[in-house]
Amino acid sequence: MPRQARPCLSSKKLAFTRSARMSSINFAVVHDRKPWRKHRIHQSLHAAIDGNDGARNLLRRIGRVADMWRKYGDVRCVFVWEDDADDGQAFRLSLDRDGTIQSQKLGIDRILKFDKQKSCSVQEIADCFAENFVPESPPSAAAPCPDAPISPVPFLGFYPDEIPEGTSYVEGLAQQVLVNHYERSAEARNACIGHYQCICQVCGIDFSKRYGPIGKGFIHVHHRVPISSIGINYRVDPIKDLVPVCPNCHAMLHRSEPPLEIEELRALLNDG
Repeated sequence: MPRQARPCLSSKKLAFTRSARMSSINFAVVHDRKPWRKHRIHQSLHAAIDGNDGARNLLRRIGRVADMWRKYGDVRCVFVWEDDADDGQAFRLSLDRDGTIQSQKLGIDRILKFDKQKSCSVQEIADCFAENFVPESPPSAAAPCPDAPISPVPFLGFYPDEIPEGTSYVEGLAQQVLVNHYERSAEARNACIGHYQCICQVCGIDFSKRYGPIGKGFIHVHHRVPISSIGINYRVDPIKDLVPVCPNCHAMLHRSEPPLEIEELRALLNDG
């Protein structure tokens, strides 16, 4: 009986199959809306950590991997490990919100436990970093990463001149303390910018295109609902309630009381 011929694989499919068999690099991300997003596309630890689609670029929202924040939610932690290794690494953004990344070496058993349960809780992530971790400084202004946002000062969730009229505050020689802070969370701001990008929704300015690297990531975020009217139980919708605007347009929005709508100011700008 004649032997049946095996199906012929194309050179591209054959190369991919061999690569998949050889690959032993695991990359798993803990998102808000997807507790364990795992893949094995990286061919080396360096690529998984420092490559274009690696952990550090993902956490800093640089390049095409930045879209994963919008698709799956905020990134809580990234785990990278090899199948046959004794340990792996965990990466997360600093809780101080200063742009630094924390990295921690973990025993492989702990990571495989998360992999088996297909999730890693907030408390489990905190436990991973409870011991000594290695802080990594963000790109400096003297030697910036080409695509990295420049953050000369820690971001506190709002810019000083974003404080709207009607908000009570106390000024001193060296600091400004808000009495009614309400909702100025970095998560809401990041979600807003992730949807609209860092482009003024009134005049269309993109500071990175106008000023280069120094303008990367710079934008104000305007509350459509006046902040002074927000109660303690109000929950901000970062897409419906927040909108990115440049400082000039932000100031113009607040030239009237209540503030102008984005569409109203855009119409005035176009008419002018």
